[in-house]
Amino acid sequence: MRSSVRMSRKRKATAAAAMTVTSMAITSTGSSTAMVAGLTVSPYFANKSQTRHVVSSSSFMAASKDKNDTTNASSVSRTSSFEPLWTGSLFPDSDTPPRVHTLIVGTHPSIASLAQEQYFGHTMNAFWWIAGDCLNFRRASGISPSSGEPYKLSASLRYGPDQIIPYEEQVRVLTSKGFALWDVVQSCERKGSLDVDIKNEVPNDIRGFCEKHPTVERIVLANGGTQCTLFARHFKSWWESGELMPAENETSIKAFKRFAKKTNNFENGKIKCVCALGVSPAAALYSYEQKRDFWEQYCYEPGLKNHEIYESKSLS
Repeated sequence: MRSSVRMSRKRKATAAAAMTVTSMAITSTGSSTAMVAGLTVSPYFANKSQTRHVVSSSSFMAASKDKNDTTNASSVSRTSSFEPLWTGSLFPDSDTPPRVHTLIVGTHPSIASLAQEQYFGHTMNAFWWIAGDCLNFRRASGISPSSGEPYKLSASLRYGPDQIIPYEEQVRVLTSKGFALWDVVQSCERKGSLDVDIKNEVPNDIRGFCEKHPTVERIVLANGGTQCTLFARHFKSWWESGELMPAENETSIKAFKRFAKKTNNFENGKIKCVCALGVSPAAALYSYEQKRDFWEQYCYEPGLKNHEIYESKSLS
């Protein structure tokens, strides 16, 4: 009986490493500000011990255990999402932060994202690769550290290794163009990282964010159908108010068609909701090129046009 419960040496090493990473994440200290590209950065990057998106060591241990080990099957940690990222939150000393035109929302941070304290942190998540292709940078080398071979998507990337920039700079580039990041779910219980396994969720105040940023013209839901179902359920009254409308593509119209009758076919809609092709590595139905083309058409091209208009008006 003891041998069936006792961890193997390999599992002990994995759990110890996980708890070390967690300990580093919650005990790291530093100044309340840092410098990125000459600007004063908020404590999001400077001192992550002040943030609330901490995953417990048990989550890492659960991830390291094989599927047949049910020792802690009943113990599922509750995790919290990150704070919203936009230029005004990252650089609070900026006199004229770019207006937010596009709010990009994930569902809830994965185990990998929580461990790294990064939005879309999994190496094979397409989000930052696509953002780089559309905003003139490269996320990383694109070479697998385990095999030494390039990832399949590497052949399709638009920029070479000389264009690689760190995560903090990637966030700065994205938000400086008027894009913002957040999650639909503020906190939840979930075993693993799949959207379908989210339980007892509490949503973020996305409607409140848009009310504070009335220039938001679109909400891009980054993870496809299951996420859109969550969004529709938690923001039903917002949809029924008529302020929201689906973007002009098949996936978005299908995801939110249930609200068409109530709103007279969205005749007074102001904010377009894009049910995007999922950037998660679990969304394997579409190729990297298909995902990038979709995001470029419905997120980055219209967003960059909005940014150009806002910038020209502020200079006139």
